[in-house]
Amino acid sequence: MNNPLYFGSASQPLFGMLHRPQGALRQTGIVLCPSWGTEALRSYRGLRQLAQMLSQSGFPVLRFDYSGTGDSGGDGRQAGVATWLDDLREAAALLRTETGVTGLCLTGLRFGALLAQEAVASGAVSAQSVALWDAPPNGEVFVANLQQMDQAFNEKLAQQRKLRSQLAAPARDELLGHDWPDGLDADIARLPGLRRDLPGRVIFVSRDRTPPDSVESIRLPDAGHWSDVDRIHAPWLPVASFRIVSQRLADGLP
Repeated sequence: MNNPLYFGSASQPLFGMLHRPQGALRQTGIVLCPSWGTEALRSYRGLRQLAQMLSQSGFPVLRFDYSGTGDSGGDGRQAGVATWLDDLREAAALLRTETGVTGLCLTGLRFGALLAQEAVASGAVSAQSVALWDAPPNGEVFVANLQQMDQAFNEKLAQQRKLRSQLAAPARDELLGHDWPDGLDADIARLPGLRRDLPGRVIFVSRDRTPPDSVESIRLPDAGHWSDVDRIHAPWLPVASFRIVSQRLADGLP
């Protein structure tokens, strides 16, 4: 059963969808941490499908929108890493309260992986495991990739119109059609790459990147195509990868 709900601050509520487990309830709940902007849009249906697969394995799963994004309250022009870490703390508390789980796994996609890792490292969320799916090398690389995609997309539009003179310089307050407030690039850029000091279990999930030998990994058959401007609006639905990740988490988490 899927339950839509609002939680957190009454003045700036967060919207989430709680996927209650089918069959016996596991001890571990899973919070899905989405990416940002166009990547979040591309992966919305995919994370919904992943949540359903995980709930079929007995995990209660919460997916939600960060402040200033999707159906959550807040102004996207004022959002940043600190606010989104607070959102993750609220999401983790809600999942515990609503389901009674004793353990948590944060599963983050792309930017969500960097944010999930920071939430655990900073103590904002106490989680026994973190799954980092297609995590960028670090926040600086993630921002640079978005900026390159924004420029490439503008150039593609200009070429399609055959009016290169109309190619506008990238707007300073938006990126790929989403609010990008002043200072957000530096805020995200400070997020480090894979940390070796996280408590609990760390699972590196990717097709194209290989973690250090000491880090547990799940190798996937499907590429994300996150840097392909021709797929900027294409849904991310790697069904084979969903099955693999769901099974590995079901095999390894209580």
